[in-house]
Amino acid sequence: MAHLVKDCASGGSEPRYLAIRSIIRNRIADGTYAAGTAIPSEHELSTEFDTTRLTVRNAIDGLVTQGLIRRVQGKGAYVSRVGQGQHAHATGFRAWVKADESAPSVRQLSKAKRAAGPWYADLFDIDEDDELYSIRRLNSIDGVPVSLEQTLIPVKFFPGIEDVDVSVFSLYETYAMCGRKVALAQEKLDVVALSTRDAGLLQVEPGSLALSLECLSFDEQGRPVEHAYALNTGRRSGYTYEY
Repeated sequence: MAHLVKDCASGGSEPRYLAIRSIIRNRIADGTYAAGTAIPSEHELSTEFDTTRLTVRNAIDGLVTQGLIRRVQGKGAYVSRVGQGQHAHATGFRAWVKADESAPSVRQLSKAKRAAGPWYADLFDIDEDDELYSIRRLNSIDGVPVSLEQTLIPVKFFPGIEDVDVSVFSLYETYAMCGRKVALAQEKLDVVALSTRDAGLLQVEPGSLALSLECLSFDEQGRPVEHAYALNTGRRSGYTYEY
């Protein structure tokens, strides 16, 4: 493939960076570079195509503009099939924080797969032996921890979801990239006292009160695709309801 790029460029029919851009775009389209995962580094691509890193950077720039690639400082470039206008109506943590002109950050605490069991099998209309992807995350705003989230997702609805870096893409973005945008979320609120462990992560005193939020998210066909439970300290966050 690198030789094809060189031949094309030397023939004058297409600049080399455009030829490389086309190849990367095709690899995204055919799944070679999967949505939500990192593409090879500029150094690796420049070696593959026998060209300079500047040429590769120019190739990727166009894909960033088109919304196919997202650059993340210190991490690299990631495939994103969610362009402007394609986000779900319901939004996740990062979206509403950015709307408030603050800086969100998400730290993944753990991830694992587990059997659905009878309760979640009934909730998601799947078999009891089907796998759920479990993710525990700590959300912060401007560096201040504000909430802990435990999320369960049916793996059969989102093949390959465990390969997506959720510190780069929100789960709602990931669902949309997998073809299941979240259209509706039902929430149940309560007030609980924080355990010593959870209080330590949220940097508050053990026993402090927190707002608990149980959320069930649905796709556009009305099917449940995510169950989440969050603990919110109330610092830099809150809820507003309109009737």
